[in-house]
Amino acid sequence: MLFKFAKMKTLSFVLFFFLLSGLCAQPPAHTGKGGAPLTGATPLTGITRALVIGISNYQDKGIPSLKYAHADAKEFVTYLKSKGGGGLKDEQIKLLTNEQATTGQIYGALDWLIESCGPDDQALIYFSGHGDVETKTVRQQGFLLAYDTPKTNYMIGAVRLSDLNGYLESIVQERKSKIIVITDACRSGNLAGGRDGATATAAALAAQFQNQVKIMSCQPNELSLEGEQWGGGRGVFSFHLLDGLTGMADNNKDSTVTLFELERYLLATVPTETDQQQFPNTTGIKNTPIGRVEPSELAALIALRAMPQQISPLAPKGFEEDALAKADTSVQQLYQAFLAAVEAHYFLPSDLMPGQQSGRSASELYDQLANEESLKPMRPLMKRNFAAALQDESQQAINSYLRADQAELNARWNNEIHRYQKNPVYLSKAASLLGEGHVLHNQLRAKQHYFEGLIMRLEGGQKGDTLMLNESLALEFKALELDSGAAYVYNEIGLIYDEVRLVYKKLGNERMNEILFQKQIDSYGVAMGLAPKWVMPVNNAAVTFKEWRKLEQAERMVDISVNLDSNRFELYDILGYAYYLEKQYDKCITVYKKLLTCNPSKIEVMSYNIASLEMLSNRPNEALIWLEKAIQHGLKFERIQEDTDLEGLRKTPEFKAMMQKYFPNKGK
Repeated sequence: MLFKFAKMKTLSFVLFFFLLSGLCAQPPAHTGKGGAPLTGATPLTGITRALVIGISNYQDKGIPSLKYAHADAKEFVTYLKSKGGGGLKDEQIKLLTNEQATTGQIYGALDWLIESCGPDDQALIYFSGHGDVETKTVRQQGFLLAYDTPKTNYMIGAVRLSDLNGYLESIVQERKSKIIVITDACRSGNLAGGRDGATATAAALAAQFQNQVKIMSCQPNELSLEGEQWGGGRGVFSFHLLDGLTGMADNNKDSTVTLFELERYLLATVPTETDQQQFPNTTGIKNTPIGRVEPSELAALIALRAMPQQISPLAPKGFEEDALAKADTSVQQLYQAFLAAVEAHYFLPSDLMPGQQSGRSASELYDQLANEESLKPMRPLMKRNFAAALQDESQQAINSYLRADQAELNARWNNEIHRYQKNPVYLSKAASLLGEGHVLHNQLRAKQHYFEGLIMRLEGGQKGDTLMLNESLALEFKALELDSGAAYVYNEIGLIYDEVRLVYKKLGNERMNEILFQKQIDSYGVAMGLAPKWVMPVNNAAVTFKEWRKLEQAERMVDISVNLDSNRFELYDILGYAYYLEKQYDKCITVYKKLLTCNPSKIEVMSYNIASLEMLSNRPNEALIWLEKAIQHGLKFERIQEDTDLEGLRKTPEFKAMMQKYFPNKGK
């Protein structure tokens, strides 16, 4: 009897990367899940630190939720704390789940690894959540999606695999530490890359690293599954992976789990339990030891598997608590004030509001705390958290625009410049905090220039000031120099060209008007290529084509727009009216029928419009069919009698019979 899967996760894979010659043969403890020592290697005398990320719920509802990615991450932390998993202490682990795992916080935690690791130390990165590519091209890089990643623009709000690779190289080459990366990147088929992007994503991840041992939860074009039947709610691969490393895979009972043994164990369990739908895949030297068995823990696991399993929430204690305990009371109070200021968004002195104390902004308090010797171990944490908060403020503004949130669109249309004045200031501060050498520095500066350009465009467009508009264009190109793949910047450039074009149009400069039209369309085209699931540049291109009476091109854009976002159906109404003005009645009818398909609630109005158009095309029989539909859905007698487009129809016997049928008491 087949069971039901609670959730399917496309392209879920776990990769173990051994980037150095190996780990120690018999250390005091090992990290597990690929973190066990390699025989014959130099003994590991340093410290192991782990960054563990699990994201089941995403802020952008367009990114499908997972059920148990966060549970898998928490179970992995439990394993790391066990004797067999290395016995890691709270301060050696940073756990980020769901809303904690924002882009800024993940990058900040990667900074923690770089700053904390030294020679002979070991860093472990575990990620369970969505991984995806945005466009299915040969050069497309992959992304790990953070909690606050927008579904339409990964480049501005996700962890780039190229960046991750840079961190790993820094940890290995500069910090002389060993590293293990485990990613269970559970990609759904209706993300930007689509199901056809599965292979591209796998290749993008694998291409980032060399000399690796890889363990994947499934083949690239299979589904990785999760459900309640595994440990009360887990991913099937993660569930059996931990079991195997704990000792279930130790086939020869030598207290060591090799890659070959783990592979055999996973292939014996996962396909069977998924009705042959999922086959884990491993590559690497098969006799590589990747797990060491603690007999008491294996015995407890065997007993536990005989009964239903409950997953207990974890709340690992941060090392900051220990550091604060060593500081005097005044420093502790200052730190709490800093946290309160960040929470209240009292970031900078200019943010002072009634009821707040001057001189107590997060920036000012941070400067004071940075000089406190007792808090020296916490300085990187404070810097990361402050920078992340400063980023979040602007990221939410961008995300609202990427979602085509109506309030955000209205703010831009109404030139509400004040909404964006603080964004470039916050981003500049965040970039300064992290420094030029930081992987996010250029991205933050790019967003800073984007908002500066946006403010300048809104003000310049309002005043019709070409100098301001040219300055806004220069700022956006400055942003592109720092982040050439930013689709949102190209879209903004298209909007600037539109504002400049309107100025030249008023001046009667048609040649310049035409040049700017093409530049505008080209800019939207680049944005669409970089972020093919984002509706805004498509909408903008549709409106631009309509204004230039290039209605067939406009219709193609509207089709794409509605396919991306069904709420965009009103564009068909606008386009239909443009066809009507051009007396292209058949095209207008086609568009109105598309609108009806998207929104059947418009059947009265659209049926009536189509009836009129059919008469204008001298097809009275078709006009009567559509007119009857409109009447059946509420069309009033008076409106029919007043419409001059129906004048010829009103003279026919068929029309009179229809009026008698539906309005027997009218016209007598």
